[in-house]
Amino acid sequence: MPLAVEQILKLPELPGITLIAGSSGLAKSVRGINVMEAPEIIHWLQCGDFLLSSCYQFRDSVKGFEDFVRAIHKAGVAALGFKNRFIQEIPQVAKDFADRIGLPILGIPIEIPYSDVIRVVILKTDGVENVRLSETVIRAFSEALRDGGGAPELLQRLESFLCCGVCFVSDTMKKCFCSSGKQFADECMAADEGALLKKYPHEHVVLSQFIHGYFVFESPLQDNDMGRVILEHAKTAMHLALQKEIVVMEIEARYHNDFVRDLLIGNIRHQEEIINRSSAFGWDLTRKLRVVIFDIDNYKKNSSGRSAQDGHAAVRAKAMKEQIYSICKNEMSFFFQNLPCLTMKELIVFIVNTESCHNFNEKLSMCCGDIQEKARICTGHTLSVGVGNEKDDFGGLSESYDEARRAIEVMRHSKGDGGFHVWDEMGVLTVLAPVAGSSEARKFFATRLGKLLEDENLLYTLQMLVNQDWNFKAAARDLKIHYNTIHYRYERICELTGMDLSVWEKRLEVTVALKLLSLNPNWHHEPA
Repeated sequence: MPLAVEQILKLPELPGITLIAGSSGLAKSVRGINVMEAPEIIHWLQCGDFLLSSCYQFRDSVKGFEDFVRAIHKAGVAALGFKNRFIQEIPQVAKDFADRIGLPILGIPIEIPYSDVIRVVILKTDGVENVRLSETVIRAFSEALRDGGGAPELLQRLESFLCCGVCFVSDTMKKCFCSSGKQFADECMAADEGALLKKYPHEHVVLSQFIHGYFVFESPLQDNDMGRVILEHAKTAMHLALQKEIVVMEIEARYHNDFVRDLLIGNIRHQEEIINRSSAFGWDLTRKLRVVIFDIDNYKKNSSGRSAQDGHAAVRAKAMKEQIYSICKNEMSFFFQNLPCLTMKELIVFIVNTESCHNFNEKLSMCCGDIQEKARICTGHTLSVGVGNEKDDFGGLSESYDEARRAIEVMRHSKGDGGFHVWDEMGVLTVLAPVAGSSEARKFFATRLGKLLEDENLLYTLQMLVNQDWNFKAAARDLKIHYNTIHYRYERICELTGMDLSVWEKRLEVTVALKLLSLNPNWHHEPA
């Protein structure tokens, strides 16, 4: 049975103990005993402690003694055992405060050693039984970890001690572990963290002021020493199990990332090695594949512009990238399932099996659109998406990866950020892009269409004619002008360019020139 503070005053083994203050708290239960003289004592106290102290920190001045009493009361101390070795008497203001809050202060004679007080109090409480229980719990959890068990095995042991279902929601790993397959476990696996913590009793697991997660209990626990002993050891064991799980995950992630990176840069030559390594992840890389890249627009520019001392900005940037990565991975996995993926600086790269679903192009466009919208809403950042050509198997992945990157680079220059670009839908731009910025390309454009930059109406009319395959009636309809007007504009275009656009070769030249203009939008503001 717990030992009440008032019983300590009557123990024949401890004669001479007196009540100094706090008589209204004599019914409090003593669950343990502690001896401390350090100024930072508050950090080491536990609820229900009988604190023994000579108050050494007040030897020079008793100023602040009332704050000391308030602090140990807030920590849950059941009573203070005071020896007047360094200060003769507790200040009256502190006594009055102890009376008001009901914190018993007991005077312990100088001649009674602390060791006698500790021995008697432990024997009179459940301390001995708790020590035995503590050894049993430690042994059970240690055996589970030693035998290769992790969080689920620890929860099974904890369930046997507490006699109720237990789940652990890990904030560190974003996972839920359960002790059994009962209905409670199924509910915990399906529900979100907030709903679980609102509905069921729970206990957080904190180490170094960082919350690793929460134990969630199917029924309320009894508030006694045994339960607290079990839970404290369970928290320590769970922390060790999570560290083990995290190390394993990090090793697997590194192996996964290295493999995907090697695939994208063509660093693996042996087909058998690729098949064996990919099968370990459940991937089939022998079918038709494409590379899809999500590029965080302006990420590199914003990162390089931050001050090296701006630690908060760096943390925010990392959190933003992780949030975008989570959005990309969740959405892509929902549409296509079990995808090889990799993050590289501002890029998030996926290898997609195009045979894994019907209407692949439509689904990919829909999925990428959802990702771009969610990323914009959640982080304020836009994403440019590049899609490489379809390849027969893993042998073409490095080429598809290059195409996806170049699609973003080419189209971002002309179309801006936040686009969705498929390499095999870019047509002649894939050929023009490498030379679009050259002096030869600028000269080619200037001699064909340079004079049209002075008249936007004529330039736009020419673009409509090209778009409508030189169908004058269709172009006039799109421009919302009279049929005769477009003929007049056409003749004016031929006059300014000096070309007979009824000739197929000349039409091809102006079409190429318009493509070069789309790749160099700044030419609009810099007439040749």
